[in-house]
Amino acid sequence: MASIHKPPVFRVPLVQLAVLLPLCLVAWLFDQTTAYSLLLGGLICVIPNAYFASYAFRYTGARAAPLIARAFFWGETGKFLLTIVGFGAVFLLVKPLDVLALFSAYGVMVPVQWIVTARLVKR
Repeated sequence: MASIHKPPVFRVPLVQLAVLLPLCLVAWLFDQTTAYSLLLGGLICVIPNAYFASYAFRYTGARAAPLIARAFFWGETGKFLLTIVGFGAVFLLVKPLDVLALFSAYGVMVPVQWIVTARLVKR
């Protein structure tokens, strides 16, 4: 009997961080506000994605199908709420803020997630 292994979903946030952190370090050399805005924007994407991955992929097997469906629903709900809270907290608490850098980092992390996920699925 063949066994379905859990996908290596935690590689995605690790790769995202591997892209984000050097970008922030380079930006730090030029402007600290831009650097921490980049970091915060990237983390607003990475942390909810990691939460979703940990929540949604905790079950395997056909017998766990109802649990899997429920986990995906609650994982996506949590991811959405964490993203909203992340942006809200940053806009309320962080001054000064480079809004363009914040949204740029978030926008870069999304395609990085897609590309890494697509490569993992190919394997």
